[in-house]
Amino acid sequence: MNADNFLDRMAERLRRWRSQSGLTLQQLAERSDVAASTIHKIEVRKTIPTVSVLFKIAQGLDRPVTEFMEDDPEPAARLQRRQEPAIEVEHGVLATAIGDPDRDARGWRLQISAERDTTPVHAEGDVLVVCEEGALEISRGATQWRLEPGDVLSLRAPAPFRIDLRADATSRLLLLGAVPTTPRALLDREAQPTRASAPLVHSA
Repeated sequence: MNADNFLDRMAERLRRWRSQSGLTLQQLAERSDVAASTIHKIEVRKTIPTVSVLFKIAQGLDRPVTEFMEDDPEPAARLQRRQEPAIEVEHGVLATAIGDPDRDARGWRLQISAERDTTPVHAEGDVLVVCEEGALEISRGATQWRLEPGDVLSLRAPAPFRIDLRADATSRLLLLGAVPTTPRALLDREAQPTRASAPLVHSA
């Protein structure tokens, strides 16, 4: 699927889901903390939303943000994807692609065992880290954050960078945005990190 088709599909889903929820633009704006004018521009394809904006809108609609990115939002298709086996990238790390893992995965769901010391993850630009289960310590250089279920770490950078993950217990997280399209590249220990700009942490 090319970028234009993806944006068409995202705009159509946003319009449909807002209508199904019985929400006006202003009501969704208040629920998601995103300007009504921005939501309207997304619906008519006048702007491309950032991952952070898309995440807020998904929360306002009470939907997982991954539903904007999945190939088919119908329940049968989602059930089929959930049956796909996760890839064991390294010992104690399972990765499941969000999107088509053979073409253009738009994110990853990682399960990390507490047995591991640290797990390096590489990103290529704006990224959201969403803690779904367990507890995570995330570090970039000397800066550290702790995420618990529902917490969201928003990272923005003009160039590729690396973060290190440590799980207190077996933990599950989402990585959404500008991430490598293969699990091996995602955890490439040979890649050199670069500096990212200041992040924001949101708690549920």
